[in-house]
Amino acid sequence: MKSFRLCSLTVFTEANNQTTKHDIPLFDGLIINKENPNDYWLIEGLIDEDFSELFNTLKEKNETMLVEATITHKNNPPASFVAKVRVIRLIKDHLQLLLEAKRLTRKDTFSEMILKDLIDRGISGENLLKEFKRIKKERGVEFRKLVENDIKEMKEKNYL
Repeated sequence: MKSFRLCSLTVFTEANNQTTKHDIPLFDGLIINKENPNDYWLIEGLIDEDFSELFNTLKEKNETMLVEATITHKNNPPASFVAKVRVIRLIKDHLQLLLEAKRLTRKDTFSEMILKDLIDRGISGENLLKEFKRIKKERGVEFRKLVENDIKEMKEKNYL
């Protein structure tokens, strides 16, 4: 097993065909690659107790969620996972959150989707680079499409 520092955590939940993004501020975090053939990981974070209701509900319903985790350095692109809550425990003024996760391998990367969309819109040259950087940083509509496709696929394949 290999462990890495967890720098950021974003959770996407779905209810009534509506995807909701939850940026989860971390007081501390760790992510562990279990190095098994199925590419399972453990994600552990020390988070604000304000998230107690969200994660307790997800645990009670045994709900699968899409998770994005930035590993080692904040500037790294996030890795995508399908995850379930395994432990949610109050420790002093914080919650210990433990997720069991499976890493997603996407057919189309986020960058490829952005570039295809920009090229389809006829953008080229310096404007292409400028617009690509802006969209990648904001992670707007194109990213929402990717998340919705991932959620649909993970439900169809019954991950975790």
